[in-house]
Amino acid sequence: MSSAQTPLSQNDEKALKALIAWWEDAGIELDEPIVRPKKTEGSAPRPAQPSSRAAFVREKPAEPTRAATAHAATAAGFGKPAPEGPSAQDTVANVKTLEELKQAIENFDGCALKRTARNMVFSRGNPDAKIMIVGEAPGRDEDEQGKPFVGRSGQLLDAMFKAIGLEEEDLYISNIVNWRPPGNRNPTQEEVAICLPLIERHIAIQNPDTLIVTGGVAAQSLLRSTTGITKLRGRWAEYLLKDEQGSETGIKVRTLPMFHPSYLLRRPAEKRHAWSDLLLLKTQQ
Repeated sequence: MSSAQTPLSQNDEKALKALIAWWEDAGIELDEPIVRPKKTEGSAPRPAQPSSRAAFVREKPAEPTRAATAHAATAAGFGKPAPEGPSAQDTVANVKTLEELKQAIENFDGCALKRTARNMVFSRGNPDAKIMIVGEAPGRDEDEQGKPFVGRSGQLLDAMFKAIGLEEEDLYISNIVNWRPPGNRNPTQEEVAICLPLIERHIAIQNPDTLIVTGGVAAQSLLRSTTGITKLRGRWAEYLLKDEQGSETGIKVRTLPMFHPSYLLRRPAEKRHAWSDLLLLKTQQ
């Protein structure tokens, strides 16, 4: 009997579902849906399986670590160098408006993450807002909708700022990296370095009065700091706006590093620090 005709046992079903979920988390897309054959009445019993296969279907596949996911992504070709072409800095050198910037990033092929992402994630909120929030990278929900902070982290972010009287119309939100890293891993230093001119031009065009950087990747990248987010958060810093060529203009933007909402979801006890940071922001609006 061919494998296409053999009905799946309950254990096989569980193992297959776990494997598909693993693939999905790693950003691997299936070209065709998997059709599970239905067990018909009177069908012959399944022959005994070799002990090695029986051991496999009995054990639930271990959830991959971020390191394992990153290794799997590299092995699948996700970590290969991006096609040669204009650098990010060259791509945005003559960009003057947010709409032009969005189109330029859509056309930019210098970041390999673009090849595994569904959508380029640009921004949400009010382009005229005086408070700009910059996160790290899109997750699954953001990748599907093409907007930053729309999943669980985004819902918490919105609730946090609503608690001090700030609605979406009072904020403008983006990320350091515009494409989702496979498996929701953190962007690598190389990926951040490639994309940094894009977000720096984004900040320059939006020209906020206040910049909020959430998470260590965003804070360290924009502030050119090696200090961890635990020590950076809760203290005002200064971000220097860049010109079209990426050089510092001397114009300073007051900047407040904060914990990323996804970290707060994992460590609810740290929300007290986030509340302290929000109160600091509110007193100096």
